[in-house]
Amino acid sequence: MLRRADMSFDADLCDRIRQIFWHKLNLEVPSIDADLIGTLDSLHLVDLLLHLEQEFQTSVSPEDLEIDNFRTIEGIASFITNKKAFAGNGSASPDPTDPVPNATSRDQLRSDRPTGR
Repeated sequence: MLRRADMSFDADLCDRIRQIFWHKLNLEVPSIDADLIGTLDSLHLVDLLLHLEQEFQTSVSPEDLEIDNFRTIEGIASFITNKKAFAGNGSASPDPTDPVPNATSRDQLRSDRPTGR
């Protein structure tokens, strides 16, 4: 697990994420290093992912759903920072397990699927 000194994030980013918990999920998080695992149920997690994608114009793939990415606000901030840094360099995904490295959003992936109608 990453220590606080090793994480790449800033206070403003942590505050923005904390605001998502408060205003969008109606959950109060006592500190940025508080363990969220007991706080988030599956519906809150899905809602959180939606709000993170909207707020930070990024996408969260199934491969991103590592528990340490979402254990604390610090972890979420580090995850977002890394996603934004990766997206900003314009290169293909270094992760060989990424099934769609050039997809920019979950909506783009959905628009390619047949609707069944």
